[in-house]
Amino acid sequence: MLKNIALITLLVSGISFAQKSETQKNKLLGNPTFVEESMQKANIRMSQIVNYELEYYTKSNYNSEGNPTKREYFNEAGERTFSESFNYNEAGKIASREMKSEDESLIFNFDYEYTAEDYSITKSENDVNVSKTTYKLDNNQNIIYEKEVNLLEDNEVFVEKKYDYQNDFLVKTSVKYNQGSYTLDYKNDAKGNPTEELYIDKNNKLINKYIRKFDTNNNIIEESTFGADGKLTNVSTIKYQYDDKKNWTKRTQYASKIDQPISNTTRTIRY
Repeated sequence: MLKNIALITLLVSGISFAQKSETQKNKLLGNPTFVEESMQKANIRMSQIVNYELEYYTKSNYNSEGNPTKREYFNEAGERTFSESFNYNEAGKIASREMKSEDESLIFNFDYEYTAEDYSITKSENDVNVSKTTYKLDNNQNIIYEKEVNLLEDNEVFVEKKYDYQNDFLVKTSVKYNQGSYTLDYKNDAKGNPTEELYIDKNNKLINKYIRKFDTNNNIIEESTFGADGKLTNVSTIKYQYDDKKNWTKRTQYASKIDQPISNTTRTIRY
């Protein structure tokens, strides 16, 4: 079971999905203009770490609004594998996004369309539309509905999500797709951090329960996982190093019964 321990990624599940900038969503303070970030993930067998592999390595440039203008992706050797460029309209909303390979050939294009109540993203490859995702918003600009449709299938292939809020904090996510459905129920602290999450299947049966603790910077520092029988199955802890802007520059995750980190993430941030 331990080899299947999920890495705790940057949590946004309990935070309002309002149309914030990317730096706001990622809790980056001080108006950064550049972020270089890489994660090394452990391969675990029989409760032992075999080695570490690169999970991702990115370099991102940001505009004055806190949104990306360019993002590059690299492999373990430091070679660029592909890149993204972002274009914005006069209102400051993203209008299109292009993903290109290392030789600058276009891989995917994403076009954004907006109305007063919703917006959509159409993904295309070689001038052929392959998928479309539609988002609906409430009066506070929180996403309350999301549906992704595969445009290449004769029969509709989709993922549909509904979001419920209390006091502008996400308290429930309902997910429906071709093969089934599930829900995620949240309890949040006063700052909107998701301190409890319940994963419930289509038969209303509890699959997992997660209890989380956060530090004063609203970053997760501990997650306890409980099975359907209520028994504790794993405790993950995270330690951080911060710069003078209170942004973390090193993030190390540990799991119970494993004495070495299961992931190491580092950041270089320029302001």
